[in-house]
Amino acid sequence: MLSFYRMSFLRSAGTALVCAFALAGCSARGEMDQLEADLRNKEQAQEELTRQLAHAEEDLKVARSDAVALRKQLNRNRQVSLTEEQADVLYRAEAVKFNSLLTSGQNRDGQPGDEGLSVMLIPVDVHGDLVKLAGAVELELFDMSLEGEQQRLGQWTFTTDEVREHWHRGFISTGYLFQLDWQRIPSASELTLHAKLSIHDGRKFDATTQVKVDPPLPRSATADGGPGVRPAVESARRRKAAPAGKPAIVPASSTMKARRPAGLDAAAHPGEMPPVRKPRPDLRERPAREPADDPTRTSDRWTDETIPTLR
Repeated sequence: MLSFYRMSFLRSAGTALVCAFALAGCSARGEMDQLEADLRNKEQAQEELTRQLAHAEEDLKVARSDAVALRKQLNRNRQVSLTEEQADVLYRAEAVKFNSLLTSGQNRDGQPGDEGLSVMLIPVDVHGDLVKLAGAVELELFDMSLEGEQQRLGQWTFTTDEVREHWHRGFISTGYLFQLDWQRIPSASELTLHAKLSIHDGRKFDATTQVKVDPPLPRSATADGGPGVRPAVESARRRKAAPAGKPAIVPASSTMKARRPAGLDAAAHPGEMPPVRKPRPDLRERPAREPADDPTRTSDRWTDETIPTLR
């Protein structure tokens, strides 16, 4: 009886183990099938991309051949055509921007206030890299704190050939550097600068930035109160500004001399200030002279009163 139960238990355990191994095998087989399906899909996608790349390379070869043929045709007809390098630069340009370090007010004489404006303009491609592309440039400067037409402080235009002359390659940045004089002297310390670059194919690129400047002093302030004003002009201005009925006070000047009234007696009247005496030179500074002998007067018309006597 015991052996029967033992045999039944062993049979049941064996059946369970067989079922477990069967289930594990089915699961592993399913995962393998999924991995194989994913691998086939990736291989198909790679083949499709390889086929598209081959078509793109063929199209590029055809386009280059057409471009070469067109250039040859233009040259035969004596028309200007772009080289391959020029065409690459032309069609890579996507925008224009300012260099913030070289775009600001410019102080040229070391005195307070800026005398002009420095502008660095840079054409760039889609990645922001420099593209040496020349075109017509228009620069406009505005003071947005003013009203209406007073906002425009200046407008400068440059042709393509003029822009090429402004190419600058420096340690800080590389691009087109413009040094501009004020057309209208600004009064605000923050101005708005707008730039427009127009290239040969008709495209136009715009950029706007804020510029920090040091406004110069007005010329009227230095002309009225600064050094160098002539005394005659200053005295005339004070006489004109004096109120009616009161004598104008004229400051003393080295070019004006005091006049003494003609009817003034030799003796000063009581209460008047005596005339200022001129300082006499120091006699001690003069070299001492020997006393000269008093010459004896001689005459043949002596009288009793005038004849000299010996004492």
